[in-house]
Amino acid sequence: MAKVRKKRQNINKEDFNMLKPIDTLLLGSADDPCFGKHHDLLAPECKVCGDSEFCALAMASLLKGKSITMESNQRMKDIEEANLIQIKKKEKAMTLIQAYRERGLKNYKILLKVWEETHLTKDEVKQLLNK
Repeated sequence: MAKVRKKRQNINKEDFNMLKPIDTLLLGSADDPCFGKHHDLLAPECKVCGDSEFCALAMASLLKGKSITMESNQRMKDIEEANLIQIKKKEKAMTLIQAYRERGLKNYKILLKVWEETHLTKDEVKQLLNK
């Protein structure tokens, strides 16, 4: 099967002029030049610019801001799965604590055994022991 090339975003050349020096006071404002808005290192405008590292940093911060707003507005499956795994570990730890208490083990031995089996932190196991 033929490899499909990703279509590049068209950069409006009227919006910014590469011959005009960049005012660093404008960075991060509404009048910000290209940095981070059209990050495509294959575009001829980005090859001429010479600030690809700075542009990549600006693009990363822009994407991080977008991802934070998306995570606050929508449910993310990877976050939910991580929380679910942690909840299951704590439930397993509680059943183990009850079983070891029925056997008559002391708290420090219960702490060590539950910590080894569930891979929770010792502080989390201590909190569960105190419940």
